[in-house]
Amino acid sequence: MTDILDKSKIGQRVRQLRLLHDYTQAEFAELIDISINFLSEIENGKKGVSQDTLAKICRQFNTSADYILFGDKQSQTSLIDLANALSIDEIETTIHYLKSLIEMKKIQV
Repeated sequence: MTDILDKSKIGQRVRQLRLLHDYTQAEFAELIDISINFLSEIENGKKGVSQDTLAKICRQFNTSADYILFGDKQSQTSLIDLANALSIDEIETTIHYLKSLIEMKKIQV
């Protein structure tokens, strides 16, 4: 019988989110109140996460437990997370693009 939860994939998702948010292992471990070694073991798939640690990870990244545990793509990244990853120039370009789309939609209606 195989485990339902793949610790290796859970660890990969935790690492990806940590890097996306520009946290070092030390910074993130402190934020969720675990040791750096334990975070490293989670990210390398050697250890699982408790409910408390999972809740802290989800809260810190504003993501669902479904994404951390199973890779549910719908919960992976919020629009805010995507915007936070952009530079000022990219944000300005995106805003300009969105305004253009809104104007085009008004013309089509």
